[in-house]
Amino acid sequence: MKKILVVDDDETIVDLLLEALQTEDRLIRHASDGAGALNWTGKETFDLIICDLMMPGGHGYQLIEQVKADREAARTKILVLTAKSFRRDAEKARQSGADLFMSKPFTIADLTQKVNQLLS
Repeated sequence: MKKILVVDDDETIVDLLLEALQTEDRLIRHASDGAGALNWTGKETFDLIICDLMMPGGHGYQLIEQVKADREAARTKILVLTAKSFRRDAEKARQSGADLFMSKPFTIADLTQKVNQLLS
C-alpha cells in the first residue's frame, strides 16, 4: 500500500486531492501545516508528500528540507503544489529537495499523472 501525506491549509484543495487520489492501494493522510506534517512523518513513513509552499507556521521549503534531512524519510518523494508560479520558486523548491513542482491551478489529469509517476 502506498502512503501519501497531503499538506495544505486550504480545505477545498485538500478535499479535491483526497477525492482524486484515493484508491484501494493508497492510504492518504492530511496535515494543514508543516508542524502537523512533521508530526505525521515522525510516526509513519510516506511514499509521497504533496505540499504547498505557503502555510501557517512556516514555509513548505522548511518542511521539505526537514523531511529530506531525516534519514528515515529522506527517500520520500515530494511534489510541491502551490500558487507560487515563478521560476525562482520552482528552483528553490528543487534545491530544498522537492522532486516535482506544480502550480495552482492544475488539472486532475496532470496531477494524477505526476503522482503515478512519483509512486512508480
